[in-house]
Amino acid sequence: MSESKVLFEEHGKVAVIKINRPEKRNALDRETVLMINDCTEKAKDKKYKAVILTGSGDSFCAGADLTEFSRPEDLESAISVKESLHNGYHIGLGNLIKMDKPVFAAVEGPCAGIGCAFLLSCDVVVMNKSSFFQVGFSKIALIPDGGTNWLLTRAVGYQKAFRMAAEAKRVGADECLDVGICSEVVEDGKAFEETLKLAEHYAEFAPGAIGKTKNLMRDGFDRSYLQNLDEEAEAQENFVGSPDNLEGVLAFVEKRKPNFKGE
Repeated sequence: MSESKVLFEEHGKVAVIKINRPEKRNALDRETVLMINDCTEKAKDKKYKAVILTGSGDSFCAGADLTEFSRPEDLESAISVKESLHNGYHIGLGNLIKMDKPVFAAVEGPCAGIGCAFLLSCDVVVMNKSSFFQVGFSKIALIPDGGTNWLLTRAVGYQKAFRMAAEAKRVGADECLDVGICSEVVEDGKAFEETLKLAEHYAEFAPGAIGKTKNLMRDGFDRSYLQNLDEEAEAQENFVGSPDNLEGVLAFVEKRKPNFKGE
C-alpha cells in the first residue's frame, strides 16, 4: 500500500501538514491539492495552536505537476481553469490565510510555481541555506496565480515582485531573508526542526490574541488606517479583562511564565 500524498501529523499542540511526493519534488497533482485542502480543514481544530506546512525529502514544493497535462488532449479535456483554481487551490490557500492561528512554512530545497503561493500564505517562513523561491510561470507562458501577484507585491514591493515574476528569477534563501519572503535562514536539513521549535514556542502564546493579531494584519491590506483603528479598538475591548489577559498581567507581575487557556 502506497503512502499518502499528504501526511497530517500531531506534535503536541502543533499540527503538521507534509506534502509527501518526494520523488516528484512534492509537485502538486489534483489529488494532492484536495488532500491539502482536507488537512487545512482538520488543522482548524482549536486543540492545535500552530500549524506547519512542509514537504518530504529535500524539497518544499516544485509547483504544479505538469505531467498531468503533458499532452494537448489533457489540456482540452481538463475542467475550467477558473473552476479548478476556485474548487482546488483556493480552498487550502484561503484556509491558511484565514486560520485563527499562526501558520509556519518549513522550507527545504526548491519552492516554485504554485508552491510560492503556499509559502506566501504562511505567517512565518523558515528556509534552509540551499533553498530557493522561484515564481516560474512566465517560462510556460502563464501568469502567477494562487494569490501570488497580491501576496508577493505586498511582501517585497512592486518592482522586485514584477521582476521575480517576469524573469522567473531564482531567489536564494539569503535574498529571501533580505527582501522579506522569509524571516529566518537555518542550516540545511534543519528547517523542520527549527520551525517546530518556533511553532511550539508560539503555541504557548495566548491563542485568541495571536489569532486576532494575524487577522487584523492580514485584513489590514483591504482597510484604511482609520478603519483599522476602529477594528483594533473593537477587538481590544473583547480582550481586556479576559481570563488570558488577567493571567498574562498576573504572570508579568509575579515574574513567571503565563499559562494561557485560550478561553
